[in-house]
Amino acid sequence: MAGKSRVKTGSELFWTATMWRNWVSMKDSPLRCDFPETDLEQQLVKKRYLTHGARLASPPARKVAGVSDSSKEMDYGVACISERFMDIRTTFLSFRRSIPVIVSMFMIIALAVGWVVSLLYSKALLGVLLAFSPVWVAAYLFEFLFPYTLPVRIDRQEGFVYVGHRGTFYRIPWDELEVTFSYNWQYLGSGVVWERQYYSHLFMREKHYFCGKPPKMPLQRKKISSGFKEGDMYRKWNFIVRYYNEGVVEEDEENLYGANFDSYNQHVKGQTGRRVFGNVLFLLFMPSIVWSKYSPFKYRWPKEIENIFGEFDYY
Repeated sequence: MAGKSRVKTGSELFWTATMWRNWVSMKDSPLRCDFPETDLEQQLVKKRYLTHGARLASPPARKVAGVSDSSKEMDYGVACISERFMDIRTTFLSFRRSIPVIVSMFMIIALAVGWVVSLLYSKALLGVLLAFSPVWVAAYLFEFLFPYTLPVRIDRQEGFVYVGHRGTFYRIPWDELEVTFSYNWQYLGSGVVWERQYYSHLFMREKHYFCGKPPKMPLQRKKISSGFKEGDMYRKWNFIVRYYNEGVVEEDEENLYGANFDSYNQHVKGQTGRRVFGNVLFLLFMPSIVWSKYSPFKYRWPKEIENIFGEFDYY
């Protein structure tokens, strides 16, 4: 009857109680890294999207104990690497890079299903093309026409980190680089906790302003990484610290050759078949790698920074 709430079953009550216990457990448990707590987020003028349990990873920049610093499976987060400097893709850049892959895989599956169905209904494949091709085209046009934001550039030779943020460019001494680890909760439905999401943030202070638009606030932050696996956040940071301290090691050439279009073609130089096959895969699944080299629609480092490094715009 209207006005009466449905009585929950035993299994529903058990599931709700389990989720509540998990939420309380996650809420109270700290991050696994043994770093000091910090209130850097509380110093922000605009306190939006604040996270919890922040720990200070730098300064001084140090690795998380017991976590790998290997570059294996890190090519998604690296735009360019050399002995002089490394460009790190931020969270948004890594997400943008994955969009064409997801759309292309969906289209391939849809076309395969359409082809199978077309064996019974001759116009099924045409229907799939008409229904989903605009999505495919739109995803590619979006990648081509809308520029990526700039990466974070780590200059290990001179000991600086270059960061662009809404037209303002900072040059932060490595020994003064402020990086935090923290987390937040993601929710599904009516207040049901889904999972923790982990963040690493880089903080930019007005005193480190280098060029571009003057800073509007004394302290701002930029998201370096984000994900649902705490260990992945630590692995990326450990890799960054290891690179700064040791430079490019032997495994990096094999693990990071897919970071950009030029590094891939250099790696497979002399292997015509592999080179052609790889370029076709890039065009189908990761066109941003090709377009990041040739597209005129992209942000560029300001002249003050290009005068230091030259023109390197792989992102």
